[in-house]
Amino acid sequence: MITDLHKKLKKSVSPIYLLVGTEDFLLQEAENTIVKAALQGEIDDFNFQTYDLKEAFLGDALEDAQTPSFFGGHKVIIIKSCTFLTAQKEKNVQDVEPLFDYIENPSPFTTVVFVAPYEKLDERKKVTKALKKQVELVECHPVEVNNLDSWIKDQFTGNVIITNDGVESLKLLVGNNLSILKLECEKLQLFIGDEGEVNAELVELMVAKTIEQNIFSLIEKIAARQTTEALKILHELLYVGEEPIKVVALLASQIRLLYEIKQLSGNGYSNNQIASSVGVSPGRVFYGQKQSNLFQANELKEAIKLIAKADYNMKTGQGDKVLILEMLILQMNK
Repeated sequence: MITDLHKKLKKSVSPIYLLVGTEDFLLQEAENTIVKAALQGEIDDFNFQTYDLKEAFLGDALEDAQTPSFFGGHKVIIIKSCTFLTAQKEKNVQDVEPLFDYIENPSPFTTVVFVAPYEKLDERKKVTKALKKQVELVECHPVEVNNLDSWIKDQFTGNVIITNDGVESLKLLVGNNLSILKLECEKLQLFIGDEGEVNAELVELMVAKTIEQNIFSLIEKIAARQTTEALKILHELLYVGEEPIKVVALLASQIRLLYEIKQLSGNGYSNNQIASSVGVSPGRVFYGQKQSNLFQANELKEAIKLIAKADYNMKTGQGDKVLILEMLILQMNK
């Protein structure tokens, strides 16, 4: 993980790194961190080069790695799209033989970073085994929502801390999108200054909610039978211009998801299995699991029927759309 990479780079920079995983944010952060540590911020066209193997050749990149920088000093070579490490068919077939020699005798003045943005490598390949055995491996896989806490807390520096309820609120509003989480943490840090506490109240004040998140909150109010609060969220959505038909569609989507989660969970499926089965992210299932526990299965089935009826009435012009939506919320609160 990136935290371990930071610690290791403070001690020394390895000659070869292999970045593996599908989380673009972590791949880019790892790459930037290695480049910064290796070149000490002095980056130019003579000490930093990128080769994308969709178009370039591995042999050229390795030859460059063994060529001293024009002005001397250390250099970094980034080698992207390393499909030769996977079972996928290569667009640009690579000769990997020179790599075996390079791994055994890497250039002392170059740091080579192989970037493999794939879920897994082909462990049967000789080149994969050799590379993983000899180099510094950095895994950049998506972080599960329930494993994000320490990562979020690490984003705050100085004497600024985020409380546990602040972390939970941030995960609820943003999910496990690391790029957006990073930006929101920076915004919160900037707002609070050099010292202070980021709690749930501040997070909810500063982090903008999407319509999907408002629908999530609306359903929670319905589950808690908090009719006034549910209608308040509804009217806020309508006030900012959301169409009643769109609100009904999102309600239908979320309630159906909760029903599917409840059914699959009851049959012993794990969150990852449920995510794969229904086609949503594990993070969404994580929170959907909590929300589905607020309802009985028959309540969710009845809610689906009520929503379908409201949708039909709106689309066939049987009454004012806002009134139909309000009546739907009241019926779901019963």
